[in-house]
This record gives sequence, structure tokens and C-alpha cells, in this order.
Amino acid sequence: MRNLARLILTAILLLSLLLAAGTARAEVYYKKEPPADWAEKDIFKLTVFDVNEGDAMLLECGGEIMMIDGGPDPHREKLKTALEERGYTHFKYFLSTHFHDDHINGLYHLMTYGFTADEFLHSYNDRAAVTNELHGRAIRQCEKSGIPTRKIDEGDVLTLGGATMNVHRHADVDNANGRSLVLKLTFGESTVLFCADIIGVTQEYYTATLSPEELKADLLKVPHHGITAVNSDFLTAVDPAMAVVPNTAKNGAKAKRQLDRREIPTLYSGDGTVYFATDGTDWYMWQTKGKF
Repeated sequence: MRNLARLILTAILLLSLLLAAGTARAEVYYKKEPPADWAEKDIFKLTVFDVNEGDAMLLECGGEIMMIDGGPDPHREKLKTALEERGYTHFKYFLSTHFHDDHINGLYHLMTYGFTADEFLHSYNDRAAVTNELHGRAIRQCEKSGIPTRKIDEGDVLTLGGATMNVHRHADVDNANGRSLVLKLTFGESTVLFCADIIGVTQEYYTATLSPEELKADLLKVPHHGITAVNSDFLTAVDPAMAVVPNTAKNGAKAKRQLDRREIPTLYSGDGTVYFATDGTDWYMWQTKGKF
């Protein structure tokens, strides 16, 4: 009887933990725009622009804005127009996750168009400005535009309005994608994991070294445009309620099959600019199909 009582008590405790975990998950309103009264709230907004296969993301919170990457060359004029239409010409941060053309080129061109920022953030030493053409020209343009540059790395913390972002970087891998900057954003109870282009070995590294709380996120920005499937253990650890793939559904087919199997609501920004908004508890996600 005593053993049975212990088993029953253990089962009750496990059930209560599961129920608590379930109620902690944010409500996600899929393919719906936020209600009108959200304009009066302090919210975090994420726009993932349609730059086909590439990353160009606008983050807005508490009156501050930043760009994470800027996409490849062919979309620079559309990005310029989209930001000007929003009235945005000065940013808190331009953040370059790594120096590949489908990420850094748009930031470079924004600066040549006269857009400015308090800081240009990157993860490279001074030598990279000499050895890598794309990073080097971005750094030189920062000097021309009067934009301070700053190297950020594992353990740094950024703020944007009421949101905080923990910076992660796996330096001990011989691959530019694998070393790209990862950001864990927290706003109220809402969380986002921005994974840049991290490859499988980096995903395995974070699964092994980061705490479950740091990996888990409401929204996952899928690594490397969904060209390859996400590491299964990494995806399980993140346990996203929704995802965004900076690619078309067709070209991100490997990740799409995986995300569909797990029934994770996912939008593909290569098929039209994608939007997310949260008040720190609930999320809204929607898309303008076929539009930048």
C-alpha cells in the first residue's frame, strides 16, 4: 500500500508539472493580424522581409529598432523602400550575423543609401576586415557613415526597448555558417531564437552546452534557410510553437517536411514578407503573400 501511495503521489506530481508546462506556453494566433487595441500596447514586432533565400529582419520594441542582416543584393532597393515607408532611417543596431552575401550585403547597401545606426555589430577580429571582402567593405562604409562598430561574442547581452537578447557563438568550428551569431530574445514571457545559418555540428554543440531554458523558444528562426533539416535533438530542445524559414517553401523543402511532421505552424518569407507580434504573452503571426 505504501508503494502504491508513492506511485500515485509521483503520478500526481508529474501530471501537475505537465499541466504547468502546458499553461506556460504562449497562445499563437496563426495567420491573423493583432487586434486594433494592440497599437496602444508595448509590443515586440518582427518583420522577416521577402528577400527570397536570405535573412533580412526588422525588430521593433519600445520605440527602438534594429536590423538583423539585410539580405542579398537583388532586394536592396525593395528593402530601402520598405524601411522608408515605415519612416525608419536610423537604427539602434545593424547586426551582421556573418559575412555571407545573403546576409551582409543589404546592411552594406542601407549604409550607402544614408541609413545610419548607433552601432554596427559583428563577431570578427580586425583581420577579417582585410581577409574578407564583404565584411571589409561594410566596415569601411561604417567609417564613411560615422557608424561605430563593435565585436560581440558569446555571453554578451543586447537590449531593444523592453526586450533582451543573449548572444551565442560557437567559435570552435571551422565554418563561417557554424560560427554565425545566434540570439535568444526575451520580451516578457515571449521568446525567439534567431539561428542565423548554424549547421548541424553547431546545433549539436548548443544542445549539449546551453541550458534547456536558454534553448527553448516560442518562435524559431530556422537555421540556414531550411536548406537542410534541423538537427532533431536541437529542434526537440527548442520545442517551438511556431517557426519562420527565410526561404520559399519549395526551396526549404527539407525543413518543411520536418516541421510539417511535427505540426509546427511555419511561414516562409520567400513567399511573401512575414510578420510576428507579441505583447509578451500571446503571439500573432501573418503573411502578405507575394509581397515584399
